[in-house]
Amino acid sequence: MPLTRFSINSTSESHRIFWLVSVLAVLGVANGCGGPTVKRYPISGTVSVDGKPAERVMVQLTSTATSTGFNNDAYPSGYTDIAGKFVIGKEQGALGAVEGEYIVTFTWISGPELEAYDKLKGAYSLVAKSKERLKVPADGLKNLEYKLNGTGPK
Repeated sequence: MPLTRFSINSTSESHRIFWLVSVLAVLGVANGCGGPTVKRYPISGTVSVDGKPAERVMVQLTSTATSTGFNNDAYPSGYTDIAGKFVIGKEQGALGAVEGEYIVTFTWISGPELEAYDKLKGAYSLVAKSKERLKVPADGLKNLEYKLNGTGPK
């Protein structure tokens, strides 16, 4: 079966195609290809275990709303640094959390290797068992302080 070649025979045809493609591109950008944007508010603080700053603790927020409607906004998270400080959303590139109520869970990752485990043995990682709640107001929350017990909640 012979292959058919497409060719533009005139300059005016090429201009029409150029303008059509340009208009479609502009309409795509104007229509907001990136989807709706939501307002996020800064959330930061520290985590300590048995009174010492804890590095590599994942602080996970789980929205109590039945539907947030936008991407992963129902589960913003952050990781602690060597000083136990965290900033929600830093690793995801979407700093903060949307206004609302959340359940907070913690997983203390033993290290960067694939065989890493939760040093808290799951004591703080289950949403259904977590007693930590957080209400994110329109101005955000800074300097949160979570003091965890290495043997689990009391």
